[in-house]
Parts: sequence; structure tokens; C-alpha cells
Amino acid sequence: MTQLKQATTQEDADLIAQLAKEIWEEHYTAILGEEQVAYMLTHLQSAAAIHQEILDGKAYFLVESHQTAIGYLSYALSAEQLFLSKLYLKSSSRGNGIGKELIEKLKNTANEANKKTVFLTVNKFNHPTIAVYKKLGFKIIEEQVADIGHGYVMDDYIMEYRLP
Repeated sequence: MTQLKQATTQEDADLIAQLAKEIWEEHYTAILGEEQVAYMLTHLQSAAAIHQEILDGKAYFLVESHQTAIGYLSYALSAEQLFLSKLYLKSSSRGNGIGKELIEKLKNTANEANKKTVFLTVNKFNHPTIAVYKKLGFKIIEEQVADIGHGYVMDDYIMEYRLP
């Protein structure tokens, strides 16, 4: 059984940053290259950056299985939407329904909060993840290129799931 543990402390942020390093280096190096992954880990996925987002009110959760952290997710609620900011799992935890389970939990959270959609951004070259989101009912609605500094960009699709 997969459980979500809300991240609230610096120790939680430290653990999430460790997970980010493992997951990002394994999964995103082939997509983004070592330099951009290192830059993003330092500036966007560091323990300090994560802890600051927690302090700013962004919801962060450790994904746990058998009391072991296997990933993390983060989301934010706006007037009409739930924005899935982060959903990352260790490679050993992918492909066995955990991602689907987490997306269903987020859809329920959005529904309970009377939101109309769940949306997210995903790298255009992250084909396996795009396929999973499509299988779960998400549709590509837009493309987005966001400058993240030092000549790096996030070249993403915006995907959306409309709640019934």
C-alpha cells in the first residue's frame, strides 16, 4: 500500500532533495543532459528550495511504500485547478500502478476542492511519462518554453485532465 506523508520539516526537504538527485540523475540525464540536470537539482530541487516552497505553502508529500520513501509529489490549488507540480518515483517503483494510484488520489483531492481540472507540465521528450498521462485521461492543451536561467529552458507540454 502506497501512502502519502506530508512534508513539513527541513528533514523532509532534505530527504526529498536526496530522492530528487537519485531520480533526476537516473531519468532526466538522457533527456536534458548532465549539466542541466545538475543546474536544476541545485536551483530548483535542492533541500533549501524545497523547504522554502513548503514554507510558502506549497503542498509536498513523500510517497512511501512499506514505510520507505520511494518518491515525492507536490501540488498547488488555484481558483479552478489543481496544478501537479511534481510527481517523481524511483525507477524501481515505476510501472506497477503507483503513479496511477497517485494520480487518482490527486483527482479526488481536486474534486473534493471543487476544482474543474488537474493540469501539469511534462518535458516534450519524456515520451514514457507522456504516454502514462495520456492513458490516465490527460490531454496536451499547449506547449510552453520557460527560461530557468543560465541558458537553460524547460521545453514542456501542458497537459490537462477535466474532472467529470
